[in-house]
Amino acid sequence: MPIFLFVHPMEVHLSERVERERRAHTDDDVLARSYALKDRFAHIWTFPSRLRLFGLMDEYARDLRGKTVLDYGCGRGEASLKYLKAGADKVVGIDISSEYIAEALRTAEAAGFDSARFDFRAMDAHRLDFPDASFDLVIGYGILHHLDADVALAEIHRALKPGGRVLLQEPLADHPLLKLFRRLTPNARTEDEAPFSGAEIKRLTERPEWRTELAYCGILEAPVAMLTSVLMPDRPQNALLRLADRIERWLHRQGLWSNWNQYVLFNMRKA
Repeated sequence: MPIFLFVHPMEVHLSERVERERRAHTDDDVLARSYALKDRFAHIWTFPSRLRLFGLMDEYARDLRGKTVLDYGCGRGEASLKYLKAGADKVVGIDISSEYIAEALRTAEAAGFDSARFDFRAMDAHRLDFPDASFDLVIGYGILHHLDADVALAEIHRALKPGGRVLLQEPLADHPLLKLFRRLTPNARTEDEAPFSGAEIKRLTERPEWRTELAYCGILEAPVAMLTSVLMPDRPQNALLRLADRIERWLHRQGLWSNWNQYVLFNMRKA
């Protein structure tokens, strides 16, 4: 008598999506293409509101003594080294690309850290291969928008200790100029990645299992930084960006057009 195994369509969809992401990063190194494109507009790395947002993330990673940290989408391990230097008891880095993982391992070994303090694994973030309540802190830069956010956040919630925190910096979808830029540069991104709309952010952050704070950057400064990168490349701290920063600070205080920013920081505590 034949035996039929039912595979849920969602499982098939996720498996296919993960495989496309794996190929894009391991075979095509889309991350390197993305960085090369951004380096052509160098001021986007250092405009003031971006530095403030990333500074918020750094504050939580300044002293990690006694903490177990998950570097979520660790790439080549640069952030993992920072967490090890901050005294984390254990840093675990995961990424879809086995090539990135191998490089992260070599980097940590070359830096001379005790091998018991770090672990790097190629892994699908939709299925975290860790016991419940494993981590005090999960940190990721531009990873969640490559995933099914509902599935991924449920797995993060499971793997966090009670009261644990997740910090995820993610791109936003709604700014018309940034949307046009993405459409003109498809080779610098993967097929399935999808920056978050304002409606999606609202849906994800109103869930009772999380206590969430949001921070933003780049509503004016990101497009101005691209412009000044071309017009005055040797002046990253220029008058146009300072003016844009003053206006952007006001917009953020008023809570205006938040979903038109370039990036959002999800700062989420496990309830």
